[in-house]
Amino acid sequence: MERTDDESNKQPVILPPMIRIAYCTPSLHIPGGVERVLTTKANYLAENGNYDIYILLTDGKGKPPCYTLSPKVKIIQLDIDFEELWELPLWKKVPVYLKKQRIYRRKLSAALSHLKPDITVSLLRREINFITSLKDGSKKIGELHVNRKNYRNFEKNESNFIKELFAKLWMKSLVRHLKKLDKFVVLSEEDRANWPELQNVKVISNPLPFQSGTFSDLNNKRITAAGRYTYQKGFDLLLEAWSKVCNRHPDWELHIYGKGDKTTYQVLAGKWKLKNLFLENATPDMLCKYHESSIFVVIR
Repeated sequence: MERTDDESNKQPVILPPMIRIAYCTPSLHIPGGVERVLTTKANYLAENGNYDIYILLTDGKGKPPCYTLSPKVKIIQLDIDFEELWELPLWKKVPVYLKKQRIYRRKLSAALSHLKPDITVSLLRREINFITSLKDGSKKIGELHVNRKNYRNFEKNESNFIKELFAKLWMKSLVRHLKKLDKFVVLSEEDRANWPELQNVKVISNPLPFQSGTFSDLNNKRITAAGRYTYQKGFDLLLEAWSKVCNRHPDWELHIYGKGDKTTYQVLAGKWKLKNLFLENATPDMLCKYHESSIFVVIR
């Protein structure tokens, strides 16, 4: 059978090459904001664009991701286990950390040299100290998901000369590394203004992790907050505010959902004799908790 003119004139469709992106982050099994945002972005790129997505982890070996991950997203577990440091006495932490950091650099360099990504993204964890020196050929991007003031502030608000000096030296070193990145991504124009030393800053807001077709009926006298039980989230300020509210409105409840050590907040709750306060564990189904509440509180 002879081909028609239309068939003979058809040109083959040539697709552009896949863009390979490698994300570096500690783990995905923790129900945190960074984990949710990374999962949302990775899923979208893998499912909707011409992207080949890899996520390289240092921790959480054998633990499944907290949030549903597309089968098109590939996980590479480097198995450094920095989480082991939390179980060690102080005198052991430094030498073990330095050893693990050397192993991490070697394994990450080997993985990137094998993958040959077009773009490598650091979520500004331990690899930020060396990632721009790796010679795998990829563009190096840094992403920061908190503002500068709350980024590794050593979780203390009291004055401590040694700690403040260390923090200043550490920030100076960090800025030096950030200047070497091809791009440094922050969440807002306000965040951009917090980095006057840098000329490579771009603003990309976080995506919405989910959309809801339903809304709270606002009938429940419940206030909800969510985040890690850590100083940066400002829950101490929230509890102080609740101490002024709970006695005036005894039929209302405050529920906080998160992961981490609750001890500080339990102490504050006892100190201020807080009523109807519930320090909950993290939950992957926050949408349901939003629906059950009438007010959602974010501390800035």
